[in-house]
Amino acid sequence: MLSHRRSPDELSRQRGRENLSAVMRSNTERSCLMRPTFLTIHPAICRVAMLFTLVAVLVLVVVADIDVADAVAGVSTFNDFGTQSTVACAGFPPSNSQGNGIFAAAMSDLSPLWLGAQCQGTQDASKCNGHGSCVNCIGPACPDEERCGTCFNVRCTGSLDGETTGACTGQTIKVKIIDACPATHPANYCKIPEFGGTIRPIEACEQPGVNALDIATTARSALSTFQGNLNIDIEQTSC
Repeated sequence: MLSHRRSPDELSRQRGRENLSAVMRSNTERSCLMRPTFLTIHPAICRVAMLFTLVAVLVLVVVADIDVADAVAGVSTFNDFGTQSTVACAGFPPSNSQGNGIFAAAMSDLSPLWLGAQCQGTQDASKCNGHGSCVNCIGPACPDEERCGTCFNVRCTGSLDGETTGACTGQTIKVKIIDACPATHPANYCKIPEFGGTIRPIEACEQPGVNALDIATTARSALSTFQGNLNIDIEQTSC
C-alpha cells in the first residue's frame, strides 16, 4: 500500500500547475477573441488548437515533476548480522554496518519490493520442533535476489506490537540490502503458529504482500525507543 505524503514543496508545485492551467485557459480565450479579422480561422477551431497546445504544455510540466520514488509502508524486525557467517548477497560482509553510516538489512522474499524469483525450498514441518524453533535450520539458496546492494531510507511510523511506551525518533536511516529473509527458511516459518510457534507471520517474514525488512539491530535506537518491532516507511535511495 502506497503511503506517499506530499511535502510543502510538492503542494506548492501542485498549486503552481493549477495556476498555470487557469492562466493558459484564460489566454486561450483571449487569443482567439483578439485574432485579427483578416484571419479566417473559425473561433471554435482556434480554441481547439490552443487547448491542444495547453494540454501538451501541462503534460510536459507533470512529467518533469514526477517523483522518482515514493515511500511505501512496511514493517521492520531486527537481526544481528555479526552472528552470521554468510549472507545471501555475494560480495557483502555479514556485518551490521555497511560503511558510511549505512545499516545492513535483509528483505523478505514475499515483499512487493522484492525483485527476482523467490528463494528456493519449501516449508517442511519436520525441520521444526513444534514449539517455535527449528531443528534443521539450514536456509535456502536465493540465487535470483535482485535487490542486493540496493539502499533504502527507512523511518519509523509506529510500534508493530502496539506498544504504548516509547516513540519513533523521527530520524531517517539508510539501509543496504545484503541478505534475504526467505519464507522457506526454517528459522522463520518454524516461529509461526502454523508450525507450533507463537510469532505472527508479519513479524517472521511470512506475510505475503507486506514489505518486510530485517534490519541490523544496531539501528534500533536510531529509529525508536520502542522495544519491539516497528511499522516503517521505506523509500529507495542512492547508496
